[in-house]
Amino acid sequence: MIGDFEKSSKVALIEKEETGSKVVKRKTTEERIAGMLAGAAAKADESGTTKGAGECMRAATPIIVIVVKALQYIGPFYIKVFNVGHQIYLQAPKNVIKITFGAALCGFGGTFAASIAAIEAFNQMGGEKVFTTFEYLWGELKTIQKKNETDDQVDADKNGLADADELLDAGKFADYASRKITVTMTAVKQPEKLQEAVVGLWAAYMAVLATLRLEFARTTAMAMGIIDVVEPAMVRVLAEPVSKLLGKDLAHWAHTILDSAIKIVAIIFAWYLQMIISAFYSALRGGRMIADGLCAIISEKGWTELELPIVGKALKGAADPETSYLDEAILYPCAAVGFSYQILVGFALPFPLNLLLLPLSIVEWFLRWQITMTSGAGADAGAASG
Repeated sequence: MIGDFEKSSKVALIEKEETGSKVVKRKTTEERIAGMLAGAAAKADESGTTKGAGECMRAATPIIVIVVKALQYIGPFYIKVFNVGHQIYLQAPKNVIKITFGAALCGFGGTFAASIAAIEAFNQMGGEKVFTTFEYLWGELKTIQKKNETDDQVDADKNGLADADELLDAGKFADYASRKITVTMTAVKQPEKLQEAVVGLWAAYMAVLATLRLEFARTTAMAMGIIDVVEPAMVRVLAEPVSKLLGKDLAHWAHTILDSAIKIVAIIFAWYLQMIISAFYSALRGGRMIADGLCAIISEKGWTELELPIVGKALKGAADPETSYLDEAILYPCAAVGFSYQILVGFALPFPLNLLLLPLSIVEWFLRWQITMTSGAGADAGAASG
């Protein structure tokens, strides 16, 4: 793919945009990325400091290009969904929001155990400030993107080709990188504030991660305990069959493959047990949110003195959560239904929620990996296996 790009980069110039009376021909984002990776691979080959780095970059180029192209298509969709959800959150009645979140906790709390814990930790550490910082960084990124898009349309020599793309065509990858770095730095008007925001966001993330490690320490310890007990026997039983299956040339990989497979299975199993615990807790908490929201609506509507038929009798004030068991009557059935649903579906998300919540699912698995593999237990297990 890199070779094809180097041969056809001067002719594969798409994205035509009007700038005055001239048409500036521009490369696609995929072509620019492929060009930069080609340049980086060539530089790595020339330096010779990291053997095989150039080949790795060339091999990874198709995958990186596909990922970037996919992000280009689905990224705007998820941004739009987030913006719509944020507007609904700001405008909807607070009690309705509470009931909605409660229902989500009842039905999906176990699926997003680590994410929910991370959100709670963020809130405890000043979530509003963190969100404001993130909004500022997002605004700066959009400004940088606009400046780069404007730079991609510049044609100073009036030959109909974007100047930035001409640098790629000429193989001047260092000049291209320098140009883009300059554009990025020029777009940022308050570098001190940007640095403070990045440092603050990183510090908040590390603090949350430390909190999650403590909260899920038993899950990690359980996974590593399973590995310690199961691995020796499994390796003794399966090492020889796996070696034969791999063949003479790859037989020495048998122990490593078994070790990795056992670790992955143990971690998944430990987190599944944690999901059950989290599902039970989140179902109760979600049920409480639903009950509080409904009772608040009842109080707002003035229905607390209504006579309700209960066990064959009309009881006045049965809808008053302060003097009756109405909130408990709502809480426990909701919690039971939510917990049962999560267990029955195996913590799977139904369509189309699985697509809408895909970014959150990615964050969830990333957090689980961070919690498990960067914790003390994970490091000890890694050292022991080494």
